[in-house]
Amino acid sequence: MNKLISSTSIVLLVLTCTMSCKKNNLVVDQDVVPPAYAKFNVRIAEDTAATYYISGAGTPFKIPIGITTVSNKDRTIQFCYTSATATAGVQYNAPTSIVIPAGKVLDSISIQGLLAGYPQSSRIDVLYIKICGGDVPVSDYWNTFKLTIRKYCDVILANLGGSFNATEYLSNGSYNYGPYPSGVVNLTTTGATTASGKFVNLFDYGWSNINFTMDWSDPANFKINIPLQATGASNAAGNYSYVRSTDGKINTFSSCEETFSISLDLMLSPTIVDYSGYQIKLRR
Repeated sequence: MNKLISSTSIVLLVLTCTMSCKKNNLVVDQDVVPPAYAKFNVRIAEDTAATYYISGAGTPFKIPIGITTVSNKDRTIQFCYTSATATAGVQYNAPTSIVIPAGKVLDSISIQGLLAGYPQSSRIDVLYIKICGGDVPVSDYWNTFKLTIRKYCDVILANLGGSFNATEYLSNGSYNYGPYPSGVVNLTTTGATTASGKFVNLFDYGWSNINFTMDWSDPANFKINIPLQATGASNAAGNYSYVRSTDGKINTFSSCEETFSISLDLMLSPTIVDYSGYQIKLRR
Protein backbone atom coordinates (compact mmCIF):
# COMPACT_ATOMS: atom_id res chain seq x y z
CA MET A 1 0.00 0.00 0.00
CA ASN A 2 2.83 2.37 0.90
CA LYS A 3 4.52 1.66 -2.44
CA LEU A 4 1.23 2.32 -4.25
CA ILE A 5 0.71 5.64 -2.50
CA SER A 6 4.28 6.60 -3.13
CA SER A 7 4.10 5.78 -6.82
CA THR A 8 0.80 7.58 -7.23
CA SER A 9 2.20 10.66 -5.51
CA ILE A 10 5.17 10.71 -7.84
CA VAL A 11 2.92 10.50 -10.92
CA LEU A 12 0.72 13.34 -9.65
CA LEU A 13 3.77 15.46 -8.91
CA VAL A 14 5.17 14.93 -12.42
CA LEU A 15 1.81 15.80 -14.01
CA THR A 16 1.48 18.93 -11.91
CA CYS A 17 4.96 20.09 -12.82
CA THR A 18 4.34 19.36 -16.49
CA MET A 19 1.07 21.32 -16.51
CA SER A 20 2.68 24.19 -14.63
CA CYS A 21 5.49 24.35 -17.14
CA LYS A 22 3.05 24.38 -20.04
CA LYS A 23 1.01 27.10 -18.38
CA ASN A 24 4.09 29.19 -17.72
CA ASN A 25 5.28 28.66 -21.28
CA LEU A 26 1.94 29.86 -22.58
CA VAL A 27 2.26 33.07 -20.59
CA VAL A 28 5.85 33.64 -21.64
CA ASP A 29 5.16 32.96 -25.28
CA GLN A 30 2.24 35.39 -25.51
CA ASP A 31 2.89 38.91 -26.89
CA VAL A 32 2.01 41.33 -24.12
CA VAL A 33 0.93 44.64 -25.66
CA PRO A 34 0.75 47.49 -23.14
CA PRO A 35 -2.17 49.91 -23.51
CA ALA A 36 -1.59 53.13 -25.45
CA TYR A 37 -1.93 56.50 -23.69
CA ALA A 38 -1.35 60.06 -24.84
CA LYS A 39 0.61 62.43 -22.57
CA PHE A 40 3.02 65.35 -22.62
CA ASN A 41 6.44 63.84 -23.14
CA VAL A 42 8.28 65.17 -20.08
CA ARG A 43 10.66 63.59 -17.58
CA ILE A 44 9.06 64.75 -14.33
CA ALA A 45 5.87 66.49 -13.26
CA GLU A 46 7.70 69.80 -12.71
CA ASP A 47 8.44 69.91 -16.45
CA THR A 48 4.74 70.39 -17.26
CA ALA A 49 5.09 74.16 -16.71
CA ALA A 50 7.11 76.78 -18.56
CA THR A 51 7.24 80.46 -19.50
CA TYR A 52 6.98 81.60 -23.11
CA TYR A 53 8.52 84.98 -23.94
CA ILE A 54 7.03 86.43 -27.12
CA SER A 55 9.43 88.44 -29.26
CA GLY A 56 9.40 90.07 -32.67
CA ALA A 57 11.01 86.95 -34.11
CA GLY A 58 7.65 85.18 -33.88
CA THR A 59 9.15 81.91 -32.65
CA PRO A 60 6.42 79.51 -31.39
CA PHE A 61 6.64 77.56 -28.15
CA LYS A 62 6.74 73.81 -28.77
CA ILE A 63 5.53 71.24 -26.24
CA PRO A 64 6.52 67.59 -26.82
CA ILE A 65 3.68 65.06 -27.07
CA GLY A 66 4.01 61.30 -26.82
CA ILE A 67 2.00 58.09 -27.12
CA THR A 68 3.18 55.18 -25.02
CA THR A 69 3.05 52.56 -27.82
CA VAL A 70 3.71 52.51 -31.54
CA SER A 71 0.92 51.79 -34.04
CA ASN A 72 0.61 50.92 -37.71
CA LYS A 73 -1.94 53.67 -38.28
CA ASP A 74 -2.15 57.43 -37.83
CA ARG A 75 -3.50 58.62 -34.49
CA THR A 76 -5.10 61.95 -33.54
CA ILE A 77 -4.62 63.79 -30.25
CA GLN A 78 -7.03 66.58 -29.35
CA PHE A 79 -6.40 69.58 -27.06
CA CYS A 80 -8.51 71.91 -24.95
CA TYR A 81 -7.37 75.36 -23.76
CA THR A 82 -8.40 77.40 -20.75
CA SER A 83 -7.20 80.76 -19.45
CA ALA A 84 -8.62 83.40 -17.16
CA THR A 85 -7.19 86.21 -19.30
CA ALA A 86 -5.74 84.99 -22.63
CA THR A 87 -7.99 84.67 -25.68
CA ALA A 88 -7.32 82.49 -28.72
CA GLY A 89 -6.70 84.65 -31.77
CA VAL A 90 -5.76 87.64 -29.60
CA GLN A 91 -2.93 86.50 -27.32
CA TYR A 92 -2.15 83.16 -28.97
CA ASN A 93 -2.98 80.67 -31.72
CA ALA A 94 -2.85 76.92 -31.18
CA PRO A 95 -4.15 73.78 -32.92
CA THR A 96 -7.09 71.86 -31.53
CA SER A 97 -5.49 68.57 -32.61
CA ILE A 98 -2.41 66.99 -34.16
CA VAL A 99 -1.88 63.72 -36.01
CA ILE A 100 0.97 61.42 -35.04
CA PRO A 101 1.82 59.34 -38.14
CA ALA A 102 1.86 55.55 -38.18
CA GLY A 103 5.07 54.11 -36.82
CA LYS A 104 5.82 57.15 -34.67
CA VAL A 105 5.13 57.92 -31.03
CA LEU A 106 6.52 61.47 -30.64
CA ASP A 107 5.53 64.87 -31.96
CA SER A 108 4.95 68.37 -30.58
CA ILE A 109 2.26 71.01 -30.35
CA SER A 110 3.14 74.60 -31.33
CA ILE A 111 1.73 77.56 -29.40
CA GLN A 112 2.12 80.78 -31.37
CA GLY A 113 2.14 83.93 -29.24
CA LEU A 114 0.73 87.08 -30.84
CA LEU A 115 2.90 90.11 -30.13
CA ALA A 116 0.03 92.51 -30.84
CA GLY A 117 -1.83 90.97 -27.91
CA TYR A 118 0.86 92.19 -25.52
CA PRO A 119 1.12 95.96 -25.96
CA GLN A 120 2.69 96.23 -22.50
CA SER A 121 5.53 94.08 -21.21
CA SER A 122 3.80 93.95 -17.81
CA ARG A 123 0.95 91.81 -19.17
CA ILE A 124 1.18 88.16 -18.10
CA ASP A 125 -1.26 85.38 -19.06
CA VAL A 126 -1.44 81.77 -17.93
CA LEU A 127 -2.69 79.21 -20.46
CA TYR A 128 -3.59 75.63 -19.54
CA ILE A 129 -3.27 73.11 -22.38
CA LYS A 130 -5.01 69.78 -21.72
CA ILE A 131 -5.02 66.59 -23.78
CA CYS A 132 -8.76 66.00 -23.91
CA GLY A 133 -9.46 63.40 -26.60
CA GLY A 134 -8.44 61.64 -29.79
CA ASP A 135 -7.82 58.10 -31.02
CA VAL A 136 -6.06 56.94 -27.85
CA PRO A 137 -6.99 57.26 -24.17
CA VAL A 138 -5.56 60.18 -22.21
CA SER A 139 -3.01 59.34 -19.56
CA ASP A 140 -3.97 60.03 -15.94
CA TYR A 141 -0.69 61.87 -15.42
CA TRP A 142 1.15 64.60 -17.35
CA ASN A 143 -1.98 65.39 -19.37
CA THR A 144 -2.02 69.15 -18.64
CA PHE A 145 0.62 71.78 -19.39
CA LYS A 146 0.74 75.20 -17.73
CA LEU A 147 2.21 77.85 -20.01
CA THR A 148 2.86 81.39 -18.79
CA ILE A 149 2.87 83.83 -21.72
CA ARG A 150 4.40 87.29 -21.64
CA LYS A 151 6.15 89.75 -23.90
CA TYR A 152 9.92 89.74 -24.03
CA CYS A 153 11.18 93.29 -23.78
CA ASP A 154 14.36 93.82 -25.78
CA VAL A 155 16.77 96.00 -23.84
CA ILE A 156 17.45 99.21 -25.76
CA LEU A 157 19.68 101.41 -23.65
CA ALA A 158 18.78 104.49 -25.67
CA ASN A 159 15.22 104.14 -24.35
CA LEU A 160 16.41 104.16 -20.74
CA GLY A 161 18.54 107.31 -20.56
CA GLY A 162 17.51 110.90 -19.96
CA SER A 163 14.90 112.59 -17.79
CA PHE A 164 12.41 110.73 -15.58
CA ASN A 165 9.87 111.49 -12.87
CA ALA A 166 10.55 109.71 -9.58
CA THR A 167 7.96 108.72 -6.96
CA GLU A 168 8.79 107.24 -3.56
CA TYR A 169 6.97 104.58 -1.54
CA LEU A 170 7.41 103.00 1.87
CA SER A 171 8.41 99.33 2.18
CA ASN A 172 4.73 98.32 2.38
CA GLY A 173 4.05 99.99 -0.99
CA SER A 174 2.19 103.02 0.34
CA TYR A 175 2.90 106.41 -1.25
CA ASN A 176 5.40 108.67 0.53
CA TYR A 177 6.77 111.44 -1.72
CA GLY A 178 6.90 112.82 -5.27
CA PRO A 179 6.86 112.87 -8.19
CA TYR A 180 9.99 114.97 -8.71
CA PRO A 181 12.56 115.36 -11.51
CA SER A 182 15.17 112.61 -11.71
CA GLY A 183 17.15 111.00 -14.49
CA VAL A 184 19.58 108.39 -15.80
CA VAL A 185 22.97 109.22 -17.34
CA ASN A 186 26.16 107.52 -18.49
CA LEU A 187 24.48 104.30 -19.64
CA THR A 188 27.30 102.09 -20.90
CA THR A 189 27.30 98.52 -22.20
CA THR A 190 29.58 96.28 -20.13
CA GLY A 191 28.74 92.93 -21.75
CA ALA A 192 26.27 91.15 -24.00
CA THR A 193 23.52 91.44 -21.36
CA THR A 194 24.94 93.92 -18.84
CA ALA A 195 25.35 97.67 -18.53
CA SER A 196 26.08 100.39 -15.99
CA GLY A 197 24.82 103.91 -15.38
CA LYS A 198 24.05 106.62 -12.82
CA PHE A 199 20.82 107.87 -11.25
CA VAL A 200 20.52 111.67 -11.07
CA ASN A 201 18.81 113.37 -8.10
CA LEU A 202 17.73 110.08 -6.56
CA PHE A 203 15.88 110.69 -3.26
CA ASP A 204 15.61 114.44 -4.06
CA TYR A 205 17.79 115.45 -1.13
CA GLY A 206 21.06 116.61 -2.67
CA TRP A 207 22.65 113.23 -3.27
CA SER A 208 25.51 112.80 -5.72
CA ASN A 209 24.82 110.70 -8.83
CA ILE A 210 24.26 107.10 -7.70
CA ASN A 211 26.02 104.27 -9.56
CA PHE A 212 24.09 101.19 -10.62
CA THR A 213 24.47 98.10 -12.82
CA MET A 214 21.95 96.28 -15.03
CA ASP A 215 21.73 92.58 -15.87
CA TRP A 216 19.19 91.08 -18.29
CA SER A 217 20.82 87.67 -18.86
CA ASP A 218 17.71 86.01 -17.40
CA PRO A 219 14.64 87.07 -19.43
CA ALA A 220 12.44 86.36 -16.43
CA ASN A 221 14.51 88.42 -14.03
CA PHE A 222 15.91 91.76 -15.22
CA LYS A 223 18.05 93.13 -12.41
CA ILE A 224 19.23 96.51 -11.14
CA ASN A 225 21.96 96.54 -8.50
CA ILE A 226 23.06 99.59 -6.55
CA PRO A 227 26.30 98.71 -4.77
CA LEU A 228 27.03 100.16 -1.34
CA GLN A 229 28.21 103.75 -1.85
CA ALA A 230 28.33 107.17 -0.25
CA THR A 231 25.52 109.54 -1.22
CA GLY A 232 27.61 112.67 -0.74
CA ALA A 233 25.19 113.85 1.95
CA SER A 234 25.58 114.07 5.69
CA ASN A 235 23.18 112.43 8.13
CA ALA A 236 21.02 115.51 8.48
CA ALA A 237 17.38 115.12 9.47
CA GLY A 238 15.70 112.86 6.95
CA ASN A 239 18.85 112.33 4.91
CA TYR A 240 21.37 109.49 4.61
CA SER A 241 25.10 109.25 3.96
CA TYR A 242 25.10 105.76 2.39
CA VAL A 243 22.77 103.72 0.18
CA ARG A 244 22.54 100.33 -1.51
CA SER A 245 19.82 98.22 -3.16
CA THR A 246 17.81 95.97 -0.85
CA ASP A 247 18.45 92.27 -1.40
CA GLY A 248 15.37 90.19 -2.16
CA LYS A 249 13.22 93.18 -3.11
CA ILE A 250 12.17 94.58 -6.48
CA ASN A 251 15.13 96.02 -8.40
CA THR A 252 14.29 95.87 -12.08
CA PHE A 253 13.70 97.87 -15.26
CA SER A 254 11.85 97.82 -18.58
CA SER A 255 12.97 99.54 -21.76
CA CYS A 256 9.54 98.86 -23.30
CA GLU A 257 7.75 100.83 -20.58
CA GLU A 258 10.79 103.02 -19.86
CA THR A 259 10.70 102.43 -16.12
CA PHE A 260 13.01 101.64 -13.21
CA SER A 261 11.80 100.10 -9.95
CA ILE A 262 14.28 99.94 -7.11
CA SER A 263 14.27 99.21 -3.37
CA LEU A 264 16.89 100.87 -1.19
CA ASP A 265 18.59 100.44 2.15
CA LEU A 266 18.86 103.98 3.55
CA MET A 267 21.97 103.97 5.74
CA LEU A 268 23.59 106.11 8.44
CA SER A 269 26.99 104.52 7.82
CA PRO A 270 28.46 101.72 5.68
CA THR A 271 27.15 99.19 8.23
CA ILE A 272 24.07 100.79 9.84
CA VAL A 273 20.74 100.54 7.98
CA ASP A 274 18.14 103.02 9.18
CA TYR A 275 15.37 102.01 6.74
CA SER A 276 15.23 98.96 4.47
CA GLY A 277 13.08 98.43 1.39
CA TYR A 278 12.41 102.08 0.56
CA GLN A 279 10.98 102.06 -2.96
CA ILE A 280 11.59 104.54 -5.76
CA LYS A 281 9.95 104.20 -9.18
CA LEU A 282 11.17 106.20 -12.18
CA ARG A 283 8.80 106.78 -15.09
CA ARG A 284 8.73 109.07 -18.12
